[in-house]
Formats: sequence, C-alpha cells, structure tokens
Amino acid sequence: MRVNLLGPVELVSAGGEAVRLGAAKRRTVLAALALELNRVVSGDRLLDLVWDGSPPPQAKAALQGHIAQLRKVLADGVALVTRSPGYVLTGERADVDVFRFEDLLATARDAPDEDAVRLLRDALALWRGPVLADVPGDHLREAVSARLEELRLVAVQELATRLTRLDRAAEAVSGLRDAVEANPLREALVARLVLALHWSGRQAEALAVYHRTRERLADELGVDPGPELREAYQTVLAGDTAPTPAVDRAPAQLPREHRGFVGREEELSDLGAALIGQDSAIGLLVGPAGVGKTALALRWAHGVAADFPDGQLFVNLRGFDETEPLDPRTALIGFLRAFGLTDSQIAVDLEGQAAQYRSLLAGRRVLVFLDNARSAEQVRPLLPGSPRCLVLVTSRHRLDDLVVTEGASSLHVPTLPESSAEDLLTALLGRQRIEQEPEAVAELVELCDRLPLALRIAGARLASRPRWTIQSLVDELRDEQGRLAALSLPEAGRGVHAALAVSYRELPEGAARLFRRLGLHPGTDLDSYAAAALLDINVVSARTHLRTLAYANLLHESTPDRYSRHDLVRLFTHHLAATESDVDNQVAANRLLDYYLHVADRARAHLSDHVRPFGPIEHRPASFPELASHAAALDWFTLEEANLGLALDIAVNSGQRERTWQLALCLDAFHFRRGNRLDRLALCRIGLAATRSLGDRHAQATFLLRLGSTLADLGRIDEAIKACTRAAALSDGDRHLELAALANLGYCLMADDQLDRAQETILEALEVAREVGDNRSQASIQNNLANVLLRKHRPEEALRHATEALGLFPSAPSKAHTATLHTVGAASQQLGRADEALESYRAGLALAARLGDRYQEALCHRAIGDVLEQSEGPAAARPHWLAALQLYRDLRLADADDLARKLGLAS
Repeated sequence: MRVNLLGPVELVSAGGEAVRLGAAKRRTVLAALALELNRVVSGDRLLDLVWDGSPPPQAKAALQGHIAQLRKVLADGVALVTRSPGYVLTGERADVDVFRFEDLLATARDAPDEDAVRLLRDALALWRGPVLADVPGDHLREAVSARLEELRLVAVQELATRLTRLDRAAEAVSGLRDAVEANPLREALVARLVLALHWSGRQAEALAVYHRTRERLADELGVDPGPELREAYQTVLAGDTAPTPAVDRAPAQLPREHRGFVGREEELSDLGAALIGQDSAIGLLVGPAGVGKTALALRWAHGVAADFPDGQLFVNLRGFDETEPLDPRTALIGFLRAFGLTDSQIAVDLEGQAAQYRSLLAGRRVLVFLDNARSAEQVRPLLPGSPRCLVLVTSRHRLDDLVVTEGASSLHVPTLPESSAEDLLTALLGRQRIEQEPEAVAELVELCDRLPLALRIAGARLASRPRWTIQSLVDELRDEQGRLAALSLPEAGRGVHAALAVSYRELPEGAARLFRRLGLHPGTDLDSYAAAALLDINVVSARTHLRTLAYANLLHESTPDRYSRHDLVRLFTHHLAATESDVDNQVAANRLLDYYLHVADRARAHLSDHVRPFGPIEHRPASFPELASHAAALDWFTLEEANLGLALDIAVNSGQRERTWQLALCLDAFHFRRGNRLDRLALCRIGLAATRSLGDRHAQATFLLRLGSTLADLGRIDEAIKACTRAAALSDGDRHLELAALANLGYCLMADDQLDRAQETILEALEVAREVGDNRSQASIQNNLANVLLRKHRPEEALRHATEALGLFPSAPSKAHTATLHTVGAASQQLGRADEALESYRAGLALAARLGDRYQEALCHRAIGDVLEQSEGPAAARPHWLAALQLYRDLRLADADDLARKLGLAS
C-alpha cells in the first residue's frame, strides 16, 4: 500500500487501486502522518494542522474518528499506531512518494549520467500536480510545499545537465519549458532552457526566450539578467556548437588546524561516539571564551572530512565578536555560492535561501561547521534537511534550544588537564626550555587557569623573549591586579580580558549587574542565596541571573544551585566591580558578610551547647537556606567553609570588629565539631583580638574559654590554665560563664595530670551546674570527672559517673555525648570487660561519624583497634588503626606520629 502526496492525496492498494478516503480532513490527517513517517506526531500538532490552527471544541473527537477510519483501510505494511503523545504512521520510505522522490534524487546525485537520467525521470514522474493539491486549509501545505517544489526544480535542472552531457539536450527542452512557465523569473532554469534550445539547433527560440525573460525582469523587478543567463546568451551569439564540460568541485572550506593542538583525546572520542553513524547529527561544542572549542572542532572535522565527499562548509558566525553577529542570510549566500549558484539565482529572503540550501544539500553528504554561534535562531536556518549531512556548532552559550528542538548532542569543553596544558607550552617553547623550570611551568599553567587562549598568549610572550625565564613571567602574573593585562595582546585587541568583555556586554542587565557584584565575592564558588544577598533580591530572581551567566559559560553550575568560576573570570569581575561606586560596593559587601553571618549563626545553634544568639544584624537577608537539623548545619558549614574563612578575612582587614568575632565564633563551633585544633587556635586568637578592641568582656571570656580548651588539647597546659583563669575573672557574676570557666579549668588541670586539683575544680563546676539546672553541662562535667577517676585507676567509680552522664544528655546528640561513650568504653576496658568496651566504642564511633566529629572518630577507631589487638591479634586491629591514622593526619595532630610508629609506617 502506498501514500501519494505529490499531487492530490491518494492511498493506493498493493494492486494499484485507489482507496476511497472519504472526508477531506481525513486526507489531511493521512498526509500529516505520512510526511512524518515512523515518527510520532502529537495530537495537538494534528489538531493544529487539520483545522488550520483553529480547532473547534469537537475537533479532538473528530480526529479520533478519522484515525479509526484510516486504520480500517490501511494494510500491506502501512499501519497507524497510537504512541504517546499522539500517533505514528509506520512503513517503508518507499511507501510514500515524497520519500521515494527524495531517495531517487539522492541516488542520482552520485550516479553516472545514463543512470542518473533514468533515476531523475522516475523521480519527476511521481509528480501528479502541486503538492497536497486537494488538502483543505493552508497550514500543512505551506509547511512542506516550498521545500518540495524547490527539490522538483533541482531535479529538472539536474536532468537537463545530465542530458546535455550525453549530447541529448533536445530531450530536456520540454521539461525545462514547463518549469520556466511556472517559474519565469528563475534565471537558472531559463539559462538551461536557452542552452538546451541552442544545442538542439533552435537558436531563434533560445534568443526569444532570453529577450522575453530580460524584458520581464526589467518590468517586474527593475533588474538586468544575472551573470549565468547573460553567459548563456553569449554562448548562443557565439554560435558554440557543443557544451563546455561541467566541472563539479565540492566545496572544501575548513580552515587549517591550529598549530600546537594537544590532548583532547577524551573529547574527540566523545564526539565520534555521539555523531558518527547518526542521521542528521548535530554536534554542539560549548564552553567559556578561550577554552579551545574551535581548535577541537577543527581537529575532529579534519579527521572525518574524507567521509563527506560532497563538501565541507565553514562559516564564522561572529556571535561574540566586537561587531554584530553574522546575519544567517549572509552565511546562506556564501554556502549557496560555494555550490555554484550565482547571485541572480539566489532567493532574496531568508526563507527562500534556506529552502534553496536544503534543496542543494538534499541527498548529499556534507559537513557543515558553524563556528561561534550566538543563538539557536542564528543556527537553525543553516541546518541541512538531508539526514546524510553532519553539523558542528561551537558557542560560548549552551544553546539548550538546539538540544531540545533539534536533537543536538552537547559537549562541554573544559579547560585543559595539567599535562596537556604543559604539552601546549612545550609545543610553543620547546622541551629544553620547559624542562629547565618545571616548577615555574606548573605554576604558569595554573595562573593561566589551564585555558588554551591564556596559555598561548603566555607562550607567545616567552617565545618572543628568549632571554626571559619562565619564572619571570610567573612573578608578573602573580600580581592579580595586572594578570589580565599580561594575558592580552593589546595591539591585536585579543586576549582573555577582551574575550570576557564581549561575553559580558551581551548579558541582560540583571545578570550583568550580578556579574559585576561577583567581583565583591571573595571565593570561587557561591550559591543562589549568596548571590541574592549581593543584589538584595529574592533567591528566585538570583537563580534566574545565575542560570543566564551559566548559559553564557561565565559561570559553571558545579552542583545543583552552586556555581563556580575560573580564577581569570574572578579577576575580570574584580575589574568590573571597581567601576561601581565605593559606597554601593561597601553596602553590597556588608550585605554579603551579614548573609554569611546570619546563616552561620543559625547553623551554630545546631552544633553548640548554650548558644547565645547574636544581636540584630544590619542587613538581614531576604532569602536564606533553612537549616532544620544538625546534619544540615554541618553540611552547610562544610560547603561554605572556604567562603566563611574569606568573609572573615574581609571583616578583619576592613576593621569590622563585631562581624569579625561573630564570624570567628561561628567557624570555631564548626571546627570544634570537626576536631580541627590548629584552625580553632587561629580563630580564637582572631576573635579574642576583636573582642578586646571592642571592650566586650563577655565575648572575651567566651573566646578565652575556647582558647583554653584548644590549648589543652594541644598539650600547652600552662597557657590553657591562664586563659581559663582570665575567663573566670571576666564572668562578672554570670553563673553560666563561671560554670564554663570552672569546667574548662578542670579539663586543663586533668590534661596536666594535676588530678587532685582537677577533681576538686570539676566537683565545684558540677555544683554550679546543678544550681543553675544545666543538665547538659552536668553530663559533660560528669564525663570529665570519670576521666580523672580513670587516670587515678578507679574504673568502677569512673564507669558509674560516665554511665550517670549518659542518662543526663538530652535526645539531641552532642560531641560530649560521643566523648562519654568513649569514656564508658575505656572504663569497661580497664575492668577487663572487652565485649562491653567494644560495644561502647562502636556506639561512640557511629555517633561521631553521624556528627562529623573526626577527632572522636579517630579516638574510637584507635580504641577499637587496641581492644581487638588483645582479643584477636594485630591483623584485626590494623584496619581501625589505619583509619585513626588517616584522621589524625587530616587533623594535623601529633598523635599520628605515635600511631604510625606502632603500625610500622613512620617516615
């Protein structure tokens, strides 16, 4: 069974009999499905086509009725299947005359002249009139007729060319005359008719056709005949008796490959896997300015060029040049000229040019390289219709629309890996020069962000100055103020700064304003809440701006709702921020600090006991993440640790003492939970200096207590005792502060092995805790008392106090709870109860892992290993000791050396 669309719509049985279709709209349904053979057409699309864009309320039911009737008459390999979200007509391409016509035309393209004539005549014989001649309405016909009519004219012209080569020009006259009557101003057809008449010995008719056309061009368009028609006229006047053999050269427009191309094996492989062997393949290479998208695409294109014998087209769409992007019409005119069309043959409007372009490429195997595309709208008219063609597109924008609507395969081009970046410098400077300064080369690679453009500029500067050392350029680039200028070529207007400037200028105002404000952010990554704080907008608007920046590849969405930027982009945003007023910048910077401070204070409340909230901040953020649990608070601190540290640096350097100590206190709560003693020591000193400058006695005492416990953990007992003593002197009758001072002092005395004095101080602290009704402090102090008793070799009493402490902890887990489980295990171990000790240590390990307390994890791992060594031997203990060693090393603790010696791993 066949479907014929080249003329009135027909359904023809295998025996050649026409099948009655009935309602006119049923023919439209069949035609719409046949034109998308083996592809799903949605119900909404069918409704739009069948009812010309205005389906009545009952249209859906009527469509279902037409579908049901069509199913009754379809047979012999053609079937109508329901498939979400619509319907699909299944069958072979030969079952639809449109596809038979296209395939015959494609086969004729590569066939010898005799075979091509036969194939082209078979193709043209399929036409029985205008496309979809009896389909009511215009939507469907307008969607396909221009392309198919153009293909029909291409077939007529190609047939005339082949017949002329065979010295059978007379046979072409009839078909050409009909085509010219329908298209009297199509000069390519007229020129062929003039020549066919001339070579058939009918010179008078040839001249008459020429003059008639010339007059019509003048009357209707006000133009003279174009070069091709004039050339045909001159041939007739000259009396040439034989046609000049045609030269059919395929365009080969690929630029040469970039010298010194290195690496990219993975990306080249990914391109091949995505594109080779695929019909209508579109490869989309996206990435930031200067990352080497064009060089990568050129390397791949040259590697597969031989697979495209009908030509390789290339155009720079100038989407990110200083000038306006290239008009698609200009690109199409260039492509049409490359395939031999003269200017007079090329349609005037974009739609007509695109139709000619698709017609020329129909059935051909052509590689089309569209470099530096600005948008999907710029690319779409340049996409061939032939499934045998392949398209490469490069862009700084993601062009997601091409992925969604055209099925493009998108490949993000990253910066070079370190080894490839060094190979690039080696190609520019020579191996000997590179090997003389390996450390400087490694630093130069990172200062250039492993960006090929920056590396090439750096390499060019060094290559033109052979007396320079690589280290001298590294020293220059270390200066952030001048790095972008050093990686530019002012005389050529090229470089990293210029490339980023073009991308920035194309941003909409909201995204551009955020990009400028990012120059005030000290880190390399941020989330949408921090971005919202910079602009004082809600988080929804901030996400829109961030996605725009990511679309332009000025930022990269490293994880959902978190965006990072390369260091050179960071420096460029600093340059932009400097163009804003100092007052506006200071307000925005303070909003950012207050955002981090506000959320850090809320997170601190989940990690610390007895949190005293900060007073109101100057700029309360409009949007901030809700941290509803201990785990959420710990995760947020982990993500933002680097940014919080940089925010603290800003507060310190700008003399903002209140923000300084508050940020330091929040970070200390995080590092206390993680067991980072050296980080805590630095933070306590920063916070203490700020509180002293402010004269805030309570805040000073708080930091002195934290400093004391940290110094005690580091073995600096005398300093720790002094810090806790000074804290007690600053308590000013605050019983909670006095309690904390006594508890910390007792801990320090215990660490110094002053056990009797420690026990006395701890008992005093316990009385205060009971007096103020602080059960959590009671539990922690009881645990300290248990540890003193353990050191006094009184494990029964220690176990009793530690067990009592466990019963005092509230349901919310805490660091002290974990420490107490460790104490219960140690007491049980001293009493020889190995199984009970292991049970308690393992419970402590699980809780420490849940809390993110790496120091307690290390203690529990080591303790479990010690118990297992006694009961099962060193082999059972070793995995736990190794885990403890890694944690000790991560925390930069001296305990690591002792354990490494025990494991035989000491360096």
